[in-house]
This record gives sequence, C-alpha cells and structure tokens, in this order.
Amino acid sequence: MSGVLIIGGGLAAARCAETLRAEGFDGPVAIAAAEAHAPYERPALSKQHLSGERDSGSLALREHAAWSASGIALHLGSRVARIDLASRQALAHSGAVFAFDTLVLATGAQPRRHPALSHLPGVLHLRTLDDSVHLSGRCTRGSRLAIVGAGLIGAEVASTALALGAAPILVEAAPAPLVRAFGDDIGALLAERWRAAGAEVLTGARIREARHDGNGRVTALALEDGTAIACDAILVSIGAVPVTSLVSDQLEIAPDGGIATDASGRTSAPGVYACGDVASWHRRATGGGIRAENWTSAAQQAAVVARAILGECAPATESPLYAWSDQFGLRLQHVSTGAAWERVEIEGGPDDFEARYLDRDGCAVAALVANRPRAVARLRRELAVAPVAA
Repeated sequence: MSGVLIIGGGLAAARCAETLRAEGFDGPVAIAAAEAHAPYERPALSKQHLSGERDSGSLALREHAAWSASGIALHLGSRVARIDLASRQALAHSGAVFAFDTLVLATGAQPRRHPALSHLPGVLHLRTLDDSVHLSGRCTRGSRLAIVGAGLIGAEVASTALALGAAPILVEAAPAPLVRAFGDDIGALLAERWRAAGAEVLTGARIREARHDGNGRVTALALEDGTAIACDAILVSIGAVPVTSLVSDQLEIAPDGGIATDASGRTSAPGVYACGDVASWHRRATGGGIRAENWTSAAQQAAVVARAILGECAPATESPLYAWSDQFGLRLQHVSTGAAWERVEIEGGPDDFEARYLDRDGCAVAALVANRPRAVARLRRELAVAPVAA
C-alpha cells in the first residue's frame, strides 16, 4: 500500500498529516519537504525570529522525534522534480521515488520576483527560515534597509528592523500602501502610523535599478524619477505566487494562479488534493476559488483535506478568512468572506479602529480591526456563511 504522500513542508502539510493520524488513518503517510528544516512557524520569520526573540529551534511545529512516533515519514531536503499522476509517483531531485495512492499538494508559494532587482546580489526575499537568517544579518544598528513593497510582510519587517536600530525605507508603487486590500483611507492611515514611528515611506515610487559598489554590495536603490535611496540591502516584498509548476499541465489551474479545488480540497484529478497557499479553494460566499495566504486558512484547509481523504464531507458552515499582522504597535486582524466590497466605514483612529467593508447592498463582507481583539469573535460570527439549502 503506497498510502498518502504530502508534498510540501509547511503548516498545511504538517496539519494534514497530523489530522490523518489523529482521526484514525492507519496507512502510510509521508511528507516530502523541499527545505532541510522540519515544518515550522512561518509567521514568526518577519517578527520574533528576525528580532532574535526566538531562535530557529523554537519555531518547530513538533519535536523531530514526534514525527516518527506518529508514523509520519518526514523526508527533508526532498525537493520534488516531477509528478506523474498516471503512475502515481513523484520523483525528487535526489533521485528518490515516492509512490502514492493519494496525493496532497501543499507546495505553498514563493516570493514574487522583481524584474529589475530579484536576480541581483545583495537583494533579499523573505519566505523561508534561511531567508530570515540572511535578512537578520542586514538589520543591524545603523544599517539602511530598502523594502520594495509596503504590504503586510514588508511593514512587519520594517517594524522589526526599526526596533533593532536599523533604518527601514518602505518603497511602494501605489499611492498608498495596502490600497487593494484595505482601501485608500486605511492605506493612508497606516502609512502615517509607520512614518510617525520613524520609518521612511515612499509612495508612488517606481524602481529603475539597484546600484552596487566595486565589491558587489548594494549601495542604493534608484527610482524612475531620478531619486537615489542610499541603502545597505534591499528586500523585495511584492507578494507571492503559488508553486504549481509540478502539476500545471495535469490539473486545473484557477484564474488566481492556484490549483483549483472544491470545498473539500479535491482537485480536477481523482485522489489528488491541494491545501494552503497553493490552493484556490472554493468558497460559497463568492461561488468561486480564493487563494488565501494565511496561517488560519492553511490549518483549516489541511484538516478538511484529511477528513475528505477519510470520507467525510466538507463542513456545513464556512468560516470567514482570518489573518493578523503585528506592526508598529498595532495588532491588525482581518476577517473576510472573500466577497468583493464597495465601500468602507471606519470608526476610531490611528491607535485603534474598526473598519467595516460593505458590499453594494450595504452588507458587511469583511472587517479590519486594530488593537481591538474583543471585536474579532463578534465579527467572525457575523461573517460566517450559513449552510446552503439543498
């Protein structure tokens, strides 16, 4: 019996394997992980790990011995090169062959590349534990870190770097940060918060090139308007793209770039599932797929996939999407159905607020709160999608 093969080494892979075992699956379970590290807490990379508050060992989701004790075969450093769904085999770069009856794709996402910067020496990305280690060496006191992309991860890194004594410069192409996610008013509010804390924030800024000294070290980031931003390192933080190349010619790929699944994580091929950042997961609220890059969705989807493998149906009630971010003294918490919004109503100010996102009928479809943790449970109940009548 070949059992279940899970490709990926993040939270979704770990939670799927754990749920299978916890709910009675007694067949073989294997995880093929590209990284040399066992599954770990990725959200800490831009915060506690980067700051030095937590070391690499403390991020592990489980003690290493617990994997084998649970009968889960953990294959680290096993980057898969090819998947053949017809023969039910996956081939690793190392030459190892993994056979499977059931396949779970939890390959996650990788940093989006910047055409003018990402290939250059001294330009960093943040996705893995090793990336965080490299970045920490550039966030020393007195250093200048240019962060291209003022999204949530970029802001978290800037907040952490500032606390370490570095000087972060956030460079954003849009008129304000996070406009597409949260709207103009919230984007402007957050930008002012970051500036007040001591970060430099440049908006409407288009990148031309990075400049280096004779030793290949970054010295400046040049903008299209002629501005040169002196810096010691550049972090590209302009989002992530799902890792689908292994199956893009064998499975349906959704318009958002993720692997299309139903509400139980089933893909277009029998016995093949997807969960986490790589999955475009069907949601009742939108009638289509949504690729959600956050901890909560990865954990929930992985558990649903495990139960689907065991023959259970998808949950009747659809939980809202939930994500959080800690930055510049704010705990931001976002709750959403995934549906499109038309306007936003904001109550509060820079230190604490609640923003409610309404559709064309005036119904709330999302909310963002800052430093109001008690509001989150209420909002999650309000935005939960009830069962659909048969």
